[in-house]
Order: sequence, then structure tokens, then C-alpha cells
Amino acid sequence: MSNFIFQSWNFKSQISFLVVAALATGFGIVLQSRIGNAAPKPAPEGTDAHAASAATPSNSDSYQAVVTILQQKCFACHSSAAKMGGFVMESYQTLMKGGKHGAEIVPGNSAKSRLVLMVEGTVQPRMPFGGNPLSAAEIATIKRWIDAGAKGPAPGEAATLKPKLNIPDIKPQVPENSPVGSVAFSPDGKLLAVGGYKEVRLMDPVTGKVLKTLTGAAGMVRSVAFSPDGKELVAGGGLCQRWGEIKLWDLQTDKLLQTMQGHHDCIYSVAFSPDGKLLASGSYDKLIKLWNPATGKEVRTLKDHIDAVFAVAFSPDGKWLASGSQDRTVKIWDVASGERLYTLSDPLDGINSIAFSPSGNQIAAAGYDKLIYVWNLTAKGGTLAQSLIADEDSILQIAWSPDGKEIITSSADGSIRIRDAATLNPLGMIGNQSDWVEALSISRDGKWLAAGRYDGTLSIYRMGSLQQVVGPLLAFQPYLPPQRTGRVTTAQATTHPRRTEN
Repeated sequence: MSNFIFQSWNFKSQISFLVVAALATGFGIVLQSRIGNAAPKPAPEGTDAHAASAATPSNSDSYQAVVTILQQKCFACHSSAAKMGGFVMESYQTLMKGGKHGAEIVPGNSAKSRLVLMVEGTVQPRMPFGGNPLSAAEIATIKRWIDAGAKGPAPGEAATLKPKLNIPDIKPQVPENSPVGSVAFSPDGKLLAVGGYKEVRLMDPVTGKVLKTLTGAAGMVRSVAFSPDGKELVAGGGLCQRWGEIKLWDLQTDKLLQTMQGHHDCIYSVAFSPDGKLLASGSYDKLIKLWNPATGKEVRTLKDHIDAVFAVAFSPDGKWLASGSQDRTVKIWDVASGERLYTLSDPLDGINSIAFSPSGNQIAAAGYDKLIYVWNLTAKGGTLAQSLIADEDSILQIAWSPDGKEIITSSADGSIRIRDAATLNPLGMIGNQSDWVEALSISRDGKWLAAGRYDGTLSIYRMGSLQQVVGPLLAFQPYLPPQRTGRVTTAQATTHPRRTEN
């Protein structure tokens, strides 16, 4: 039963809004119910999108000229996703490393380079396997590059490239709303960040009014976080089975400061360290990465999970990082060294969400098995303090109140539940949600609870009374089908009768 829950939830969450406007996918509906999003536009200035440097260079013997050929003819089988023959061509390092037969390129000697022998057909099977052979001119370009020393990318050229995919831009045929993928209150409580399809909206949590919109994200924004001083905002997302993406904005100028890419699949969770000097990201590619937000550079990759990482969180003192995964574990890491300290393996199914207690000596987690788990933590290990079957369906999000007294969960059963953190006894419930609440955030003063739903609606509740004070309102403008007038196609108006602003 738990596998069915996972598959149905994962399908709904991953599709995120591709039913909406993005039926755009590199391979249609991908196995594992994964769906990609529309192909990214050329990278704006200041970004490092994978395809940005794939233009054909003027030097026909350069690495970039060879990569252009490989992208078109070879990447489908020799990408990090396929790894046919153990040979990955996506970077200069992996290209020179070769595959299961060893190095495929002998710098300075194309006649002894297995890559050349296979594309010429001297060594069978001829490559590309099952595809059209390379032209004589293409083979000659590769040979000249190898004979010239097989030099890597020139300064300013990207060493890592991704396959170019011809992805159709399929428009919705009916009005659709972006799901709310993530929400977060600013440290001072004056802003609410709401992540959706390709954008983040900053709202006044008192009125629900949209103050500004930050655009340019690739695909669904599945996680948002404010810097500890509230001056910056980070958004995590990316394109399924293609790459993860983190964008960092200066909220005083609305300037995009960094675009960070390194994951090989979309990102589900981002978190600032308490001192603001590190960012953590968890991805479907099973990896956790630590980043320097000031430079946008990757600091460290943490590898130990064997399935998707859906949640990351720093301890209040910043010494530990916790990660929750589909592999049914929560892992505790030492931030300074990157060493995994220990694994909490009590869960019976995948973990969707985790939350440290304000004191930092406990952590709560929840997921597909409907249980809340709370562990006591030390530097040497964790012990299960309590667990409880808390909901009637998978738990989607969990949050710990700033005063440490309450644990709040949202569930696929259509509820938000508030429990006593010490006993897990129920204190209150907000039922009859219009759709799954996939995003929760509590203001730092503990007065307000924001809830974002899969149907695109948003509500803000008063903690204590659980009274709804804002909403439900549509967080994003609906995507509307084009309106055809003769041979001319025009976009319909962006207003929608369901939208209200309090």
C-alpha cells in the first residue's frame, strides 16, 4: 500500500503543473512518473545554464566544435543518465576518462583513439549505434582536435555541457493554475515568499497583496528560503531528470545574484545556515550539496542516500545538517567536515519533510507511512523519543513552532493538524482543505501559519485560534489557452474570477 501511496503522490507532486502549462518534456512522460518541463531559454547574463556555451566556435578544431558534434550524435547514449559502456561525454574530464574499455582518446594520435575507430567503423559496432554515421567532415573535425593534443575548453568556455533537447512548447487547452510549491515567511514576518511555476511571488501576509514577482526560474520552485538577515531569497527547483537549479536574489534591489547548478535532477529543498554563509540543497539525484551563496560556488557534495533527498535542514546552531530521503532514513551530518555522523532508520517508508526543534536537540520527520517520528539527538547518535500514526494518508509537510511547543503537519487526507510537541497529542485541526497542502511556514513570532495548496490557493491562519485571516486566494495568475481569431492567435486576459485579494 505504501508503494501505491508513493507512486500516486510522487506523480502528482512531480507533474507539478505540467498538466497546467508545461506538458513540455524532453521525452514525453518519463518512466517513474517523472515529467520534465519546458526547455530553458538562452541563459541571461550572469547565469551559468548548461547550454549557454554550446554555440559553434569559430575554431573548427576546438573542444567546443567537437562537443557540438557529440551533443547532436552521441549524448543520447553517453550522458550521465544513460552511461552506455560506462562512457559519459558531458564534460571534458569524463570524455578524457573514457568508459569500460579505458581511455577512448589518445591525445596527439587519432589513429589509436578508440572513439575515432568506432565512429569510422574500423572497430565494431560502429557508432552512433543504430543511428546515422558521422559525416566525413565531422570525423575529420574530431581527428584534427585529437591530433592537436585533444585540448580542453578555452578560458571562459564551459567544461560541462548537457544534451540539447528538442522539446515542444505545448500550451494548455484549458485554464490552469500553478500549484503552490513552497512558502516561507521572512525573518521579520513582513513578507511571504510563495514559489510556483517559474516564479516566486512576494506577498504582504496581512493583506495577501502581491508586492513583487521574481521570475526566471526553470520549472517548478519547490523550495524557498530567506537569508537570516532577510535581505536575500533563495529558490530551488530545476528541470526533472536534467538539472537542479538554485537562484539567489537581493531583495533590496531585486537583482539576481547567483544561479547555481550542479545537481543532475530537480531540487526539492534548500536551506540557509544560521550564519548565512552556507546553502544546502537536496535533490532527486540522491545528493546533498553545500554552496557558498556569496560566490555561487559548490563547497561540498554529501553522498550517502540511496534515493531522492526531499528535505534538508540546518540545526539552530549550524553545526549539523539533517537530510530526509525516500530511502526511509534521516541522516545527520557534520557541517564543518561533511562527515555523516549517523543515520536514523526507524521510518517504514519515504520521508518527505523534517524539522529541528528550536533547541536543536530533537528532530521530527514524517512521510508516506503517515507517522510522525521524533528523535533525541547527540553528537554520537539519535534515539527515537516517540512516534505516532498521525494522519489518514501520507504526511506532506511538517513544521515545529518557534516556541517549541507544537508540531504542525499537512497530509494528503486534506487536513492540517496541530499537536503537542512533547506528547504528540492533538491540539487542533484545519480540515476540508481544497487540495493537498504541499507547503507550510510559521512566522518567526509564532503568530501566523501559511498554507499553500496543489490547486494554487493560499491561506494564512492565526496560530492558536486557527482562524483563516487571508484567503483562500490564488497565488499566481492562471495560465490560459491561446484564443484563436482567424489566423491570429492571441493570449487571453490574465485575470481570473477565482482570484481574490484581501
